[in-house]
Amino acid sequence: MSSPHQICAVSARRQPDRSLAGINRSRSRRRSIASSALCVMSLSAMSSAPSPVAAFVGILRRAEARARGRCLRQKCRSSSLLSTTDDTITSNNDLLLQQRSEILRGNSKLSLAPMMEYTDRHYRHLVRLLSNKTLLYTEMVAANAIAHERKNALSSSLNGDEGEQSMDVHNSASLVDVKNFDSSLLLRFLGQGHNSEGPSVLQLGGSDPDQLYLAARTVHEFNQLQQMQNQGRSVSEKDGHPPIHCEYTSLNLNCGCPSPKVAGKGCFGAALMQDPALVRQITTSLHKGCDGSMPITVKCRIGTDEGYSFTKDEYLSRSEEEEYQSLKRFVEVVASDGVVTDFQIHARIAVLGKSYSPSDNRKVPPLRYHHVRRLAQEFPELNISLNGGVDTLSGVKRELDECGALEGVMVGRGFVANPWAFAMADEVLYPDMDHSLRPKNRVEVLEAYGRHADFEEDQWEPIKMRRFLTKAIAHLFAGEPNAKRYRIALDEIAGLPKKFAKELRQNPNAVIPMQRPLSELIMDAANTHLSEEVLYRTPEESYDKLLWEEEQANRKQDVVYFGGKDTQQSLVQEWQKSRKEDEMRDEGEKRIELN
Repeated sequence: MSSPHQICAVSARRQPDRSLAGINRSRSRRRSIASSALCVMSLSAMSSAPSPVAAFVGILRRAEARARGRCLRQKCRSSSLLSTTDDTITSNNDLLLQQRSEILRGNSKLSLAPMMEYTDRHYRHLVRLLSNKTLLYTEMVAANAIAHERKNALSSSLNGDEGEQSMDVHNSASLVDVKNFDSSLLLRFLGQGHNSEGPSVLQLGGSDPDQLYLAARTVHEFNQLQQMQNQGRSVSEKDGHPPIHCEYTSLNLNCGCPSPKVAGKGCFGAALMQDPALVRQITTSLHKGCDGSMPITVKCRIGTDEGYSFTKDEYLSRSEEEEYQSLKRFVEVVASDGVVTDFQIHARIAVLGKSYSPSDNRKVPPLRYHHVRRLAQEFPELNISLNGGVDTLSGVKRELDECGALEGVMVGRGFVANPWAFAMADEVLYPDMDHSLRPKNRVEVLEAYGRHADFEEDQWEPIKMRRFLTKAIAHLFAGEPNAKRYRIALDEIAGLPKKFAKELRQNPNAVIPMQRPLSELIMDAANTHLSEEVLYRTPEESYDKLLWEEEQANRKQDVVYFGGKDTQQSLVQEWQKSRKEDEMRDEGEKRIELN
């Protein structure tokens, strides 16, 4: 099957797309489907179908067939209503959606959760070296930031004052037609590594359907620009702008972040769960923005504390059935127009009525996996993934084995705290596939990552990029002897560009030593502080060691959840400690620069 990102024309006869994600295809079908949707809720109440969404799917499919027939007859009566070019573009987008949906379904057993300041393109590149099948999520990107930079790019190309340009002009213009705009500003938000990331999802945040439409449209146009670049039809690199790499599999709407900055002042993230109709409107805008070429998914929680003042005792006394029914209604409304068929659900509520930090929202509300499992069982036509509290690969497998209705499991902190612990993910979760091409040990991982690091520093200034590049591999040896010394060495390497720049500012005549490639510095740090046994241990040997440690922790009855206090949880705590140290160091550097 050809790559969905290389399709420019479709010469073969169009095949019908029978997937739920493909039911919204053309505007004519949209009108027919929308009219059918008005009677869904009343019909579903009397139906014996397993769920309202299941009944809705049947109605949609019959409506789609009727609409397709009317559309064909209409074409026969008046071929001028739809040009051949438009039909080809629609066919291309339909095929892209179908292929991307298949990629999404085939790589969802394990997902890297979106984490601000961590799951950037450098960390995603590291994870892709460890696993070909893990579904990678970006950090959340604010839709208004993308819309703002898009407006600036279009304004500069329209040769007029930015304030005089109407919103209609900006909404109708396309970045594909802009000559020589600076793509680097948008690539800060949308860019991927120079190697293909494979199955990957761009998470967007926001509550304005218009801004999210523009964000999705920008992603779609950047994908087109990348295709043109690959075919030699783009001159961006010749003009000094960085190459465009933007080929995401799917777009995801953040309805789960409980941060006061997001769900409070921003009025999006988990706050959107209190308005499912708005979420449906937003996902429809995302679908339209990418011309129906990308699956649209939603990450959410099992609910919020809307309607009462949260305390742990008060929460535990409330009806779990009411909580589940509220979650079920949210999913039904969001999925009711057929755009969204994939949900990633964190099995805790989001406490929004108090000034809870994201950390508090991970610790205080209890996990209720049974809500997510039940939802997956009652809605087999949807793809439900579980998130929250699962920190190990063995935990992922256990959840999938215990509930076959689940599409997958999403892991965040456990992945970032110890990425090497997931190096066997493909073998464990996809045993029937060939896994011979991945690195055989962490030396090979560092060599491959070093090539990525050198490329990035060639494209961007080391003084800006170095710390991000070293941060991604800081915990590759978590739990190993001298791992902290390795991290300290990386921290020193990360500070070299700023150190030398400061020396030159203070003394322009200073002699700065020749800088070696970052890849060599990284390998030196590893070889200096880590043993050969650690460096060359295979993923199989490391995974067996982890399983043995988990078994010992279970025998000591010292288990908190999947891995015990003295194994995975201690690594997560160590990662959290180093995270605070990084934040304090960054604040100190900012104060020094200001002085």
